[in-house]
Amino acid sequence: MVKEINQRQQLVTATLIGLTTFCLYTFMYAVRKPFSALTYNNILVWGISVKIWMVLFQLLGYTMSKFFGIRLLGKIKLEDRSIYLICILSLATVPLFLLQHLPAQLWPVLMFFNGFPLGLVWGIVFSYVEGRKYTELIGAMLACTFVFSSGWVKSFGLYLQTALELNITQVPFFTALIALIAAAIVVFVLEKLPPPNTEDKLLRNDRKPLNPIEQRRFLQLHGSIIIPFVIIYGIFTIMRDFRDNFSAEMLTESGAYSGDVFINMELKVSLVLLCLVPLFSWIKNHRVALNITTLSIIVGIFTGLTATFLFLQHQISIKGLLMLTGGGFYLGYILINISVMDRIVGFSGESGNSGFLIYIADSVGYLFSLIISSFALLNKIDSMKWTSLYIDLVMVGSVFIVILAITIPYQLKKTKQSHNDAEIIKA
Repeated sequence: MVKEINQRQQLVTATLIGLTTFCLYTFMYAVRKPFSALTYNNILVWGISVKIWMVLFQLLGYTMSKFFGIRLLGKIKLEDRSIYLICILSLATVPLFLLQHLPAQLWPVLMFFNGFPLGLVWGIVFSYVEGRKYTELIGAMLACTFVFSSGWVKSFGLYLQTALELNITQVPFFTALIALIAAAIVVFVLEKLPPPNTEDKLLRNDRKPLNPIEQRRFLQLHGSIIIPFVIIYGIFTIMRDFRDNFSAEMLTESGAYSGDVFINMELKVSLVLLCLVPLFSWIKNHRVALNITTLSIIVGIFTGLTATFLFLQHQISIKGLLMLTGGGFYLGYILINISVMDRIVGFSGESGNSGFLIYIADSVGYLFSLIISSFALLNKIDSMKWTSLYIDLVMVGSVFIVILAITIPYQLKKTKQSHNDAEIIKA
């Protein structure tokens, strides 16, 4: 009876943490992404649409932040997390205020200073999630922001533009200002929720910051498992980021663009992922969880490839293509982000934290995305076909992901399963 009550309390706590972190990361998106729903076709900087420069400079700041975060996140004390979050979101809002008053030539620079602090948010937010019995359940709710929030923020920004009669320079700031106020309330609530308990620590190991020497040692011991997942994550990031930043242009090419198309499209993807990802919480054996995750990545890839083939055969619309490819590679992207790195720490049998692993993956992912996006966007301007470029990315990226994924079970088999994991199986 007591065990059932404790389990019920854990589920309630997990649900509350999932809801609060979901809201918090959604508000981060409202500081980062509202400009991506707008079109800036008539505003050129150095002969190129200012939006392309804004996307690339924000991505540059976000990428540099991920490298910076590998070390920084290991130093943040738990009691200081809320202060960091509010300061970061406030700093990122300042460039959006200046966007209203400075010429277009400076907008890309402002987006760099918007992106840099925001790159640190995920690692701090995830520190509330990791190392729990129901990390995948909480993480699934949090990670649905990748899909849902992108659409919601774009729709909300367009709503504010109409309701408040804002111009394109005002939309990002007013969207961010509302989000900043809401985020402060959510952070206060999140701080009141309980930390991991004894059972959480038994199942997932105690979580603590790792110094640079400990980080290098961990990577040396488990690099053969980490590296394939990191590269796969990098490729997923390229496809996800391109879809996120230029879905408006792809929908416009097919005449399917509207103010509510984003929320309608992404809500369906979010609901599917919200049903699938929490199931991984019930897998106690970390090796089995990692193998099933690898299989899920492959299934998601073939879902995206099938959707691409159907689109090219005119069997589905552009909305169908974006939903199915997005759902397919978001499944793997989310699992690596919220489960794989956490599972690797559990599989190792060592105390540590998954934050620096996630930021290694993120830094590589966004670096890949920055390089590919820069090359693609700055060299195909004269005859830009956004949908065609997206399809090329999906097809090439999918091939590399499948090749890497099939090596992971072999590496797991070579690695001796930890004593900690064996104890979990008997429990």
